[in-house]
Amino acid sequence: MAGASVRIFFLDNIRYLMILFVVVYHSVAAYATVVPWWFYHDASFFAANITRELLDVFIMPVLFFVSGYFVLPSLQKRTVWEFLVDKARRLLIPWVLAVLIITPLLFYDTPNQNIKPFWNYWLSFMKGFPTQINFLPHSLTQGPYWFISLLFAFFVIFALIYAVTRRRWSGAIAPAERKEASGRSVLVGLALFGFLTFVGYFVGLLLVPDTSWLTLGMFLEFQPTRLVFLVCYFALGVYVQSRQWFASVGSLGNPALWGAISVALGIAYLVVGQPLFGDLAGMTGLSVGLLLPLALVRSFLILSVLVALVSVGVRYWNRSNRIDQELSGTSYNIYLTHVWFVVLIQGALLEWLGSSAVKAMIVFLVTLALSFAVSKWVIGKHGRATAAVLIALFIFCLVVRP
Repeated sequence: MAGASVRIFFLDNIRYLMILFVVVYHSVAAYATVVPWWFYHDASFFAANITRELLDVFIMPVLFFVSGYFVLPSLQKRTVWEFLVDKARRLLIPWVLAVLIITPLLFYDTPNQNIKPFWNYWLSFMKGFPTQINFLPHSLTQGPYWFISLLFAFFVIFALIYAVTRRRWSGAIAPAERKEASGRSVLVGLALFGFLTFVGYFVGLLLVPDTSWLTLGMFLEFQPTRLVFLVCYFALGVYVQSRQWFASVGSLGNPALWGAISVALGIAYLVVGQPLFGDLAGMTGLSVGLLLPLALVRSFLILSVLVALVSVGVRYWNRSNRIDQELSGTSYNIYLTHVWFVVLIQGALLEWLGSSAVKAMIVFLVTLALSFAVSKWVIGKHGRATAAVLIALFIFCLVVRP
């Protein structure tokens, strides 16, 4: 089934590219004015704000699309229970280590933290997880790891749906027997999908401030207005895989055209979105006349970026060389570890009077190198031993650290 293998290659590459963008996104946080809740603040520069504003639009929807694409083949290879156990092992165990142990260890010495000793700080940290539904202007309770627990919830829900409707999935036409969708039908379907996400996002903006985070106890944190994108793009990934869209090199048209559309929509988004950026009120004071074009531009910007990435990927990135293999194989662990290095390096560079743009570049490059090295040679080769060492360090700090 050539179509399936094609997509596996370039979607794996797109996934690790999004993880690299996540590292960039956090590397510039200390030098941007639109993230007042970040751990360190240094001299800002304009490109840092632009970088944050644009990457925030499409990274997570693209990652959820890729996850949705691979979920059905993964389920069909095993029982539902085996699938859930595997996802718990890959997602929940690292999430527990990252959120409940590593994050307190790392952020204990940040400037805004003044609770001593460590055990008292950790108890306070644990109490910071709301036990009921709360809307917050922003959230750092889980840090970047909210993505992991939410993705696990998506997998659980889809697995339950699959278990109930298994006959429908098992009766689907085999990929080799399906008719290849025409380029026109694919584009019409994508346009309708873009309109659906626009309507959902716009309605969400009318109900909830865009910067709000919905916290469900200790486990789930997400932005309600953005949830429509994550749900829809996860579902789109499932649908695209089941229908074998994007199998044809020419089904999406010219990648350069999609790139130009993405650039134009990106510029429009930066212009239209200026009243929002850096506003913790989350557009609560904006009129419907401003929310409507903002929702429209953002929705179709996400879609155009995804289509541009896929059209480039299926034409030119349908391979897996040594660099692709290394980065794809370590991307998940890079996601897990990178924020530790980002924060430490940003703090170490505070006293240096160099250019903030240069600092951001140093943070990104050093973080990528260190997180890749740890992911490949420490976690990749000695995962259990690494977890045991971190737990031992945590217990030691609980007992003796002032």
